[in-house]
Amino acid sequence: MDTSIKERQIAEFCRKDLLEENQNQVIKVSCQTGRDVKNVRTSVGTYFYDESLSNILVQKQEFVEEYYDGLKELLIYKANHGEIYSDILITLYPDGSYQFKYWFDEERLYKEEFITAAIGSESFPSTMADCLLSYDLPAINFKKKYAKIIMTLEIKVGEPVVDLRYRNGRNQIKPVFNFTDNTSQSYKESVDKILRLTGNSLLHQYNITHGIMKEFWEPWNKIIIEVPPSGILNELEDIHYYLDDKPLDKKYFTRGYFDMEKWEYVKYK
Repeated sequence: MDTSIKERQIAEFCRKDLLEENQNQVIKVSCQTGRDVKNVRTSVGTYFYDESLSNILVQKQEFVEEYYDGLKELLIYKANHGEIYSDILITLYPDGSYQFKYWFDEERLYKEEFITAAIGSESFPSTMADCLLSYDLPAINFKKKYAKIIMTLEIKVGEPVVDLRYRNGRNQIKPVFNFTDNTSQSYKESVDKILRLTGNSLLHQYNITHGIMKEFWEPWNKIIIEVPPSGILNELEDIHYYLDDKPLDKKYFTRGYFDMEKWEYVKYK
């Protein structure tokens, strides 16, 4: 790839997407991506500003796909050649010239990753409950009456272990998945997929709370989630955390909470 040609193409598409009223201004196009741009799920955000970088500008939205694809291709190419960048600032001048500035913004990335981890960690049990109730398998009809669905999610020797049971109206505990009455290969494959996805989510959550969130999150290795028929969890009654089978504090065993108004994590006093 000739990167200078690619930059020119991107700049031209950005300029074409400007409203007529902005054509004779100095325009700043801020382009931000994640830590690993080569990951297919990593997107590139583009924001058009005036020269002061204080006012976001509206664009036509006619050429977004063209400069989005070009930016991702350019960043991946540079990453494959040892140039790792997370941010680009494109300056478009009224005379048709342009300038590209590249850098890696560790501070921005860490803040975004931390906020995502904080919000996701607090909502993890509810997310798992929602996922369980969305499964459509003949093992159990979630429309029939049951007292609780009991999800036991545990990390043993670094590996996730998932156990799903339910308490019926006679207070009997039974497994959610019934391999006695359901012996087909497709059923087994569906159950294996559910357990694998749940286990992957559990391990991801464990790594987050023992990694980027470890300053705020108490160590744990087991969560028991008791899902009521409504699917709406009571934080104090339905969610239980453990470390080596010892119950942890009911205050979500965290050392703080995410303040949505301040958009930051706040430690308990």
